[in-house]
Amino acid sequence: MIQTLAYILMSLSALVLLAIFLWHFYGVYEHNKKINTIFGMKDEGILTQEGNQKKEEFKQKLLQAGLTKQGFYEIVGASIVTGGVLISLNFILELSMLMKMVIVFIGVLIAVFMPFIYLDEQVKARIKRIENDLAIFIDLLIIILEGGGGLNNAIDKVTTEGATVLGKDLLHEAKMFKYEFVTYGSEVAYANLTSRTGSEAVGTIVGFMRLSEETGIGVKTIFENQAQELKSAEILSVEKKAATMNISITLVMFIFIIPAVIAMIAFPMSADALMPAIK
Repeated sequence: MIQTLAYILMSLSALVLLAIFLWHFYGVYEHNKKINTIFGMKDEGILTQEGNQKKEEFKQKLLQAGLTKQGFYEIVGASIVTGGVLISLNFILELSMLMKMVIVFIGVLIAVFMPFIYLDEQVKARIKRIENDLAIFIDLLIIILEGGGGLNNAIDKVTTEGATVLGKDLLHEAKMFKYEFVTYGSEVAYANLTSRTGSEAVGTIVGFMRLSEETGIGVKTIFENQAQELKSAEILSVEKKAATMNISITLVMFIFIIPAVIAMIAFPMSADALMPAIK
């Protein structure tokens, strides 16, 4: 009776996974319009589309992660396959009822939540990559601005010739910013750059660039100040890591080194105590 119940639960879980698969990959006919609302624009398009707030937030998160619709669907498919393979182990291995239920539970969790966990991690990783390249990017802009070039010319020059020292994420965002700045105006370009990157550092720079337009302060001066702040923040981050390194080393010593030293001393002593004395 218990074994039959387990097979029924596993079959239901498989049906749930299949339903999720069909939902994400093929959709339902009456929901096609809603899906097209989310993904109607190209991934490089501006975020001016109106619609449900959650859908807009999801679209924005895809842009921040640097993923396309197809890429996210591939992640969903891989998660579903992984969860299904894990659940199928119940039919191959001889496991206890508790272990079977745990495997089914973990498989469903992987199939349902792993794509969104991966999406969040990709957003964080992309923001980190952009912020790591930001100080160098600004320094290159300052060099061109000091030579008498304009902002658009400086961005063009850096994006076309800076691929060897800058990551593709920041270069892509710079190209998109320049295109939107020329085509749609500064306000749209500023808002979209901040939304696409999700970076606080980029948002700060954008805020000062807005202030530059309103007050007439030179962009070069703003870039110099921001580059200095970014470098100072990076140095502070390195100093914090160095300050906590002693704690990490001490923890490693307590976990791995000290027990080994104690064992080297204690085992021979205990062996001498256990061996009978030779007369």
